[in-house]
Amino acid sequence: MAYIKINTFGGLAPRTSPRLLRDDLATVASDVNLESGRLVPVKDNTDHVTLSNTTRKSVFKYTDSPERWLQFDEEVDVVRNPIPGETNDTVYWSGQTFPKMGRSSDIVSGSVYPAAGFRLGIPAPTAAPTVAPVAVRSFDGVIDFVNESTTATVTTKTSGSNADHSASVGEFVTLVGFSTTGGVTAENINGTFKIKTVPTSSSFTVELSAAATSTATSSSVSNGVKLGDNSEGEIDYETSYVYTFVSAYGEEGPPSPASTVITTDDNMTINITQMETSTTKSNSNFGTGAKKRIYRSNTGSNTTQFQFVGEVAMATASFVDSSKNSELAEVIPSTTWIAPPDDDASLYPDGPMKGLIPVQNGIFAGFTGNRVCFSEPYQPHAWPADYRIGIEEPIVGIKATSNGLVVTTTSTPYLVTGSDPSAMVAIKIETAEKCMSRRSMVDMGQYVVYASPDGLIAVTGATAQNLTERLITPAQWQADYYPNTIEGFYWQGRYVGFFNTGSGFGGFIFDPRDDGSLALTNLEASALIRGGFTDPDDNELYLIIGNKLKKFQGSGTNLSYNWKSKEFYTPRPVSFGFARIDAEAYPVSFKVYGDGSVIYHATIATSGSAFSVTGTTPSFSATDIPDTMVRLPASVHTKFAIEILADKIVNEVCIGESIEELKEA
Repeated sequence: MAYIKINTFGGLAPRTSPRLLRDDLATVASDVNLESGRLVPVKDNTDHVTLSNTTRKSVFKYTDSPERWLQFDEEVDVVRNPIPGETNDTVYWSGQTFPKMGRSSDIVSGSVYPAAGFRLGIPAPTAAPTVAPVAVRSFDGVIDFVNESTTATVTTKTSGSNADHSASVGEFVTLVGFSTTGGVTAENINGTFKIKTVPTSSSFTVELSAAATSTATSSSVSNGVKLGDNSEGEIDYETSYVYTFVSAYGEEGPPSPASTVITTDDNMTINITQMETSTTKSNSNFGTGAKKRIYRSNTGSNTTQFQFVGEVAMATASFVDSSKNSELAEVIPSTTWIAPPDDDASLYPDGPMKGLIPVQNGIFAGFTGNRVCFSEPYQPHAWPADYRIGIEEPIVGIKATSNGLVVTTTSTPYLVTGSDPSAMVAIKIETAEKCMSRRSMVDMGQYVVYASPDGLIAVTGATAQNLTERLITPAQWQADYYPNTIEGFYWQGRYVGFFNTGSGFGGFIFDPRDDGSLALTNLEASALIRGGFTDPDDNELYLIIGNKLKKFQGSGTNLSYNWKSKEFYTPRPVSFGFARIDAEAYPVSFKVYGDGSVIYHATIATSGSAFSVTGTTPSFSATDIPDTMVRLPASVHTKFAIEILADKIVNEVCIGESIEELKEA
């Protein structure tokens, strides 16, 4: 006696001959969930969001409450701001004409998101500032002192001109040649002081030194007021100036070209003029409150560095500098903070940066051509040229793992490692597995999976492994799964891929956690999957289909699946007389194959507690049966297979020569 019983159902392994497969593996497994070892139908997708058109390729969930989705016609990568405590819900994206960024006030200002986005990076001013020392001006004045006061008032004499003391707060004033009046001596008064108050048309206040105030009384003296004078014999030095653009949010760009070098001293005042008040880069956005920062070169014992002097509003083109070298503030931080590669073809012939992703420690990464680019930590607008690594082959895509950045190319993959963007190292992974589709790259957590010509490749550290090598040959992979068109996604620990055959569409689910028996199943697809997004909040996958964003398997409706067993061979010709189907619900259709041909095709249904069976091979009308055991037609064969077509859960299927045999099986 002989029987065939299947009570554990597995996935596909087309590499192996159907007759040599394990008893639980399949030759067909489509739209079926095998996690429990049973045949469980997958769910239909359900509409989630209506998109603004049918050409969208990328989406990103921006906010939860209310739920807002960014949508793009291009292959766009979106990342959130890495700065702790950032309150503007800023996001950054690449894949369009140039890398962009936007804050909530920009993004949600319209009905389709993002409503606006601006060029990522702060451009450098293109013109150097014009600098010139303020000329020494002398005038007669009246100096009013108050005993022990730290200030004195300088007033222009009636015979003088109001323009004589045209000056600015902070400018140096030298008082010289005063007569002794009221106990005030020249040595008490002579000296260089700073203007403290905004000058009026006739007077201003200066800050006195302690020596001048120690014996000063309420007296007036006249004659000898000089602005911008070097009467104290200050040492001359050479200096120059640069300035930067700063957005309203504190993002500072690289400096302008340096001004001409001028000779000055610590008591001279410098006029800085002709600073640009806007940028020539299109779509740049500095926001209300944007400004310019001015820096001056200061020579130390070893180096010359530009240090902070002051700042003005973006619309202001001039600045007056009267600070001493000892008063200069921090060194300019943004000397190398250029924008990422953009649409300037003269600088970036390989095109703008794309593939934007977060790496670690507040660092972003992207690529253009064969260069990987990194940002300054926690400065997403700053992408120093020194932070770029050249790869030998053109880059296809990048993804980050805990071990580093996986870089796929048109030849071999690389691992880029390091915690400092200025000291990253690229390691060539010894495998000739190029990436066939950038959109097939999926971050699976500890490793990255992508579609190669030979199958699905997993990269962990500096090691690459063909995950599907035991299941499918390279020829089958290319013929049946079209790896150059695969759109890959992460879904509940599994890799979900969709492809375009040129005349139709298809998909598959691969579970890399499995030992191989459940790993690969197929998905039917009636429409092009243009893109999608795995939501980290609920670990659900959302797919772009037409003008809809659909939740993958989000419906309560079961899809009909198709599962066909391996080929079972009997040691002698056998005529199986009976078949039994154990399911959670009915109807369930099934086929029995003998030597490759369908010898029985029937559907078992229920009506209350009663069962009936209807056949198409051979054809017969509905017949009542006491349970889910049916009689097969007399037919002798040595090769058998069983196929299940249903949208119900099936626990077991069995065929045998006799009823007793099935009852014992």
